Amino acid sequence: MATLATILDKCIGAAHLRRYIRFLVSCATFAGALGLLNVSLAYAGATSPCSGLGVQPVSIAPLMPNNFSALAKSQIGANCLAWQEFIYLNWQADPNSPGKPNPNAPAASFGTAGDTTPTVWESYLGASQVFNAPLKASSKKSSRNPWLAKRPQVKQLSRISKLGDAVIKLNGIAQADGNWLTAQSGGLTYYEVMLNQDEYAFITSNVFSGDDLTTFAGQAACAAQPGVGNLGGFNLPAGNNGGNKDTDCTGNPQTYGQNIGAIEIKAAWIALPPDGSINYRYKTAIASITDPSGKTTQATVGLVGLHIIHKLPGAAQFIWATFEQIDNSPDENNGNPIAPILPTNPNQKPRPGFSFYNALCTPNSDPVYQCQHNKAPGSPCTPGKPPTPGCYPYSAPMQVTRMTAVQSDANSVTGYAWSLMPAASVFNYYRLIDVQWPNQPTPVQPGTRVGNMPAGDITPRDATRIMANTTLETFVQSQLSCMDCHQGAPIAQASQQSKTLRAGRSARRVLIDATDTVGPKPFASDYSFVFSTETVR
Repeated sequence: MATLATILDKCIGAAHLRRYIRFLVSCATFAGALGLLNVSLAYAGATSPCSGLGVQPVSIAPLMPNNFSALAKSQIGANCLAWQEFIYLNWQADPNSPGKPNPNAPAASFGTAGDTTPTVWESYLGASQVFNAPLKASSKKSSRNPWLAKRPQVKQLSRISKLGDAVIKLNGIAQADGNWLTAQSGGLTYYEVMLNQDEYAFITSNVFSGDDLTTFAGQAACAAQPGVGNLGGFNLPAGNNGGNKDTDCTGNPQTYGQNIGAIEIKAAWIALPPDGSINYRYKTAIASITDPSGKTTQATVGLVGLHIIHKLPGAAQFIWATFEQIDNSPDENNGNPIAPILPTNPNQKPRPGFSFYNALCTPNSDPVYQCQHNKAPGSPCTPGKPPTPGCYPYSAPMQVTRMTAVQSDANSVTGYAWSLMPAASVFNYYRLIDVQWPNQPTPVQPGTRVGNMPAGDITPRDATRIMANTTLETFVQSQLSCMDCHQGAPIAQASQQSKTLRAGRSARRVLIDATDTVGPKPFASDYSFVFSTETVR
């Protein structure tokens, strides 16, 4: 395909072309977007679906949206905002300021293949770091603010469920129960839950009788506060923008972290082939992986799924966005799986195969799952011991399909975002799956309990379609969307927790049962399950 420079050369001549390119370079340098000039003519002429009044523009620049404008409240508006969040969060992190983008990273380096430098969201703190083990301070400065402590150079992965040890029950059905996901390679999927500085600051700066919000007592005290003027209580920050006013638990005005609102990230990773043959298709990282047997190995891992949960002005019920790598799985298509329909992208190479689906599967080759699509495993076999009757090996590959095909409006924004990418960016292989957003955002009153949390007319509703990520909601894709579960998220309670055996090893079990009718409902935790699943003291 002819490049833009080639055609301009023929049309206006080399001398004029050189002057035109110098002009473009100066503009690109000013905008921090020099890498965007290396695009084909077809992509140079791509039309943005994000040009409506109040809609968040999409650009390859580290710009985090700080308001979900009332003018932008449409599916396209939510999709555009989600893609800009994705770009910001996957920008190379500032090595000297965790949680912020590197101001010296050019757009041309966005998604460089093989680059394992932490991105913005990877420099957030893991939920287990915040709630369980204090960070080791590397200096007096970091000891005063653990957020500034040096992050490990190698990613630590051991979680095989996005909810860790938790079981969530709604309407008497276990919606999330710690099930694992095994790729066609026989390797497990590993998960991370990360918190940004705004949420971290809210959790650690609200202190009651010496207990912050990493504790049962601190959360209960915060949630019980009456607040001031309907402000306060257990309300995560949204950022002091667009007329919003953040407060502490007691209702006093406060600014948290970077003032961009609370962000929670849930990420899914798989180990990639040791030869590096498909690294060009993945956001990669070097990870130390501890499997369920306790064995630790180091590998290059590739990102396969990403949830972005962001509270910001105009979205009191949060923006719920989810992305996937394009090779994960085919669409179910009423029992006749087909490759997903993707926007045109001349910078993509043919798919080498699906990570979680094998079209040649037969019941003989799959004695465990019998090629059934999206079948949840039962009790795991104990690693290193002879399998017991009916147990499920962690290494047995699963057949995963997408139950709800990605909508055309999501694809249109993905196609436009791809048109802006550097040609060799790994993010040419990631797409937006869907976004839930509040059409009528409703402030949460102090003291609100589970059962009374407003849904904010969350859109799309279940009657329209179920929003699900095949790597994060694999086995419940046809049941409930994000808000259906998160509307019932409570603060942590010691009575929810117990010890159990899993694959021969002692494990903590957290049962969050929304069907329990004994006594008053617990206080709500502002739609976040992090507090229930991570609190241990």
